[in-house]
Amino acid sequence: MNNPTPPRQSRRFRSVLDPSEHERLIARLLSDPRKAEAMKWLKKVRSGEERTIGRRRTTATSAKLVQKLYNLGASEVIAAQIRPARKGNGQHTGKLLVRLPKDQEHRKEIFDWCERQRDSFGYSPSLDRGERYLFLLLD
Repeated sequence: MNNPTPPRQSRRFRSVLDPSEHERLIARLLSDPRKAEAMKWLKKVRSGEERTIGRRRTTATSAKLVQKLYNLGASEVIAAQIRPARKGNGQHTGKLLVRLPKDQEHRKEIFDWCERQRDSFGYSPSLDRGERYLFLLLD
């Protein structure tokens, strides 16, 4: 009798990464040269181009997302694996690294906000395990 293998759950939709897997992912993304502090990257947009994050279609809406993370207390927001946009002239990323503050109240605000965004994020952290960075998969 042939036992069917259960379908693998896509990494994109898992809500929790193993802590060591999370650290390896963060290290790999931080070592990739296709990264920049998100707000600086967005502000360097040239005339006629858009720089976008995730499903946001404009530089302005992408900047609002980054500003929201800073307003919540993020120490730094890094756009990772920046690539040429699929359509039009510009650049795009679907990956953000959020350096978390040490302040527990701000950390909680960021995690709570991420939880509320869960349906629009492909991957959203659910527990604060004391990590330095969060990984947000946005497309």
